[in-house]
Amino acid sequence: MGDANSEPAELDAAQIAEVVAGQADPDRLPGMKVKLDDVAARAGVSLATVSRVLGKRGAVAEETRARVLEAMDALGYSRSTLLHEAPRRLVAVSAPGNPEYWQVQVCTRVATALQEHGLLITRPPVETETTPLEVAVDAGAVALVTPTLTSLHTDIPCIRVDEQSAVDSDDVSGDIIAARLDLGGGMTTAFEHLQAIGHRRIGLICNDSGELAVQLIRRFRAEHPARNFGVRLDDWIAQVPKSFSGGSRAVLDLKDATCTAVIVQSALQLHGALHGLRNRHLQVPRDMSIVGFGDSPTMKFTGPPATVLGIDVEGLSQALVTATLSTLKISGDDLQSVPPVFRPRLLARASTTAARQ
Repeated sequence: MGDANSEPAELDAAQIAEVVAGQADPDRLPGMKVKLDDVAARAGVSLATVSRVLGKRGAVAEETRARVLEAMDALGYSRSTLLHEAPRRLVAVSAPGNPEYWQVQVCTRVATALQEHGLLITRPPVETETTPLEVAVDAGAVALVTPTLTSLHTDIPCIRVDEQSAVDSDDVSGDIIAARLDLGGGMTTAFEHLQAIGHRRIGLICNDSGELAVQLIRRFRAEHPARNFGVRLDDWIAQVPKSFSGGSRAVLDLKDATCTAVIVQSALQLHGALHGLRNRHLQVPRDMSIVGFGDSPTMKFTGPPATVLGIDVEGLSQALVTATLSTLKISGDDLQSVPPVFRPRLLARASTTAARQ
């Protein structure tokens, strides 16, 4: 192929025809010393953009694509993977059934990042009585990535999030835990905030199904400030459908149970709770303080703006991506022996205030 410092030769017409037909021998093609960095520098684009053009994936402006192709032509760049395209691996990125806003956001970020690494992505929902995930596995998915807090018992590697308190529990699923969500710590943060402003009778509104609801109830019972005072905490737990009407009904039931503050799992339930209190001519936070679980763009514009336990969506997403790339041997990094722990962070807004005396 000549000296590494020599000018790369251009492909002649016969060689181009061989490339198009997939018959070219990469060992006798000129220009093999040219690297992607050289192409990127000549085209004035990033290395990632060159990779997207070569892999025929992602959004690249036609003008940019043309510059990259012209740079390749001028430098005589070629590579064997362009001659015989290897099959791209399929990864399932799935939110649980009826997901929370933060879980959807994690899935979107993970899917985008994995596509940037050349993986094909499918987004089947994870539900108990349907089989879209099984269809994805049958179609050749090599891994499942999900912010679900429970094992899905798949035949392919399941890369997921777990609850922090499960670190010492027996897990025979073989799942790859990319990160842990400290729900107990988040619940403690909410209780400390509400206690500091005088609340003791604190309730919980959560979904009537799903692993997240199960974990929230467990942590609510374990962390509640009144747990050692003979209070029947189950009277302060309202399990209702993840709906506007469910939240509206639940908050009034907890108000009648003498709760002065509530922690609410879903955004729909929180909006419903605000509506239910207004319909009874009660005010937030004067008559009831509210803390939501998980932030979303709408939480800043509720009436009043909702105090929430914010989830580190970016951190969880990156942890899932890193674990996936390591599992599939795309990166040279080993899996972390101790997954990172993410504790929900309190974002105090106007929906919480001191308890009425």
